[in-house]
This record gives sequence, structure tokens and C-alpha cells, in this order.
Amino acid sequence: MGPKLLLLTMLIGMSSAYTYYLQVKTADKSWASTGGPVYVTFYGTYGRTYNFGNLGKMSTGSDKLFTRASSTYIGSIQCISIKMGTSNGWMPDSLIAWASYDVLHKAYFYSYYQWYSTNTGEGINEKKFCKQGDTTYSITATTANARSAGSDNIWASVSIIGSRGTTETGILGAQLKDMYFAKGSTNRMVFHGMKDVGCIHCIIVKTRNTDAWLFSSITVQKVGAGSKPVTFHNHGTVWLSSDSTRQLKLCNRSKKK
Repeated sequence: MGPKLLLLTMLIGMSSAYTYYLQVKTADKSWASTGGPVYVTFYGTYGRTYNFGNLGKMSTGSDKLFTRASSTYIGSIQCISIKMGTSNGWMPDSLIAWASYDVLHKAYFYSYYQWYSTNTGEGINEKKFCKQGDTTYSITATTANARSAGSDNIWASVSIIGSRGTTETGILGAQLKDMYFAKGSTNRMVFHGMKDVGCIHCIIVKTRNTDAWLFSSITVQKVGAGSKPVTFHNHGTVWLSSDSTRQLKLCNRSKKK
């Protein structure tokens, strides 16, 4: 191999030294798809950025993995931004970003029943998401065994409040078949990339649609050795719906010995 060819080979290798990944799940809701363009930017440590570019067409309920080769090093991925280039609205459920040089530290971002569009009457044009942390929590929800207690259109999330702050899950139903919490059922959902809130004190269950849901209990547990589940009961039998009670805060009733 001649010197010029060797130099060219080295330059080509340097131009794509890193690979950036973005896994995008579009909400399973009517009209959630878009033809694009949807532009994404990565933000790393020390203010470094990488223009990930246009995602293109996104289909309802799809789960797509995008990759980009680049010579740009941005360090640990801390945030991403979405900017719409079309009035054709889009509703993502979650986005996961990581780099080839840091595959063990994926950044998880959750969108909460939010529409994106250049038409401000349909949604917001752009948004920047920043990672909450690197902790994983499981949420186990038991739906009451009462008439019409189930829901397939409640779009609920859980904020976990603890001794070290607050963190919020993504949409619970997005991990279930057809978004359905069946009457009398118990469903376990797992959320990565959350903040470690320490000792769990309270939860806030938030809803974002007019459908009604009645749960009897929700159990929260940090995934990992030595962690204990914390269960919150809906003693007041409060139905959740954006028509009535949009959110419900429940706290431990621990007693001092």
C-alpha cells in the first residue's frame, strides 16, 4: 500500500470513528405517525453537540433504531432535542440514545402524550429532553376488580418521590398490549434511565386522557440487589380521568415505633 493510499484509508477511518444510536418508539395512537422531517440533536458533556439529523418517516406504534457514523466525540450523552420540520404532527413515546464508546450508559427520554408539529395549534415545534439518571424502577399496578375499572386510553405515568428528589416514569400503558389495563389484572412495567430517589416516600399518578381508570394498588421497586418494594394503596377508591381527577398523590403511612 502506497503512502497516499495509506493516508486516505486513515482519513476515512477517522471520519467515522464513532457510531451514535437512537432508538425511537412512536406512540400507539391514531394519527401519531408523521412523514417527517424530524430533526434530532445530541448534547454531551462539556457542552459538546452532535447533529444526528433527520429521522424521516415514523409510523404509529413503530420501534425503530437509527445509526449515524461520525468523527465527532461528544462524551457522555446528557440530552437530546427534537425539532419538527413539518406540520404533520407526531407523538413519540420514548427515545433511547447511546454511543459506540459508551454502550453501558444509555440515555432514556420519555415523552408524555405530547404532540410535535410546526403548527402550534397541533403541538409544540421543538423540545429538549435531559436524562434523569441511570437507575431502573419497576412499577406494578393492580387494577380494581370493579365494573369499568379497566382502561386502554388513560396515558398514565408515575412520579416517584423520595429522600433524594423526584423522578418520573414514561407512559405505563405503552408497555402493555393495546395499552390495556384489564379489570382485576396486575401488570408489571420497567423503566430505565431514572433518577435514584433514595428512600421512597410518595408517588403521584398522573393521567392524560378522558378515559377512566381505577387501580387498587401500585408497587414501586428499585431494580437491583437489596431493594425492597413499596406499595401504595388507593384506599379512597379514587377514579383517575382528565375529566375529574387528573392526578392522585399517595404517601406511605409509616408509624414511628
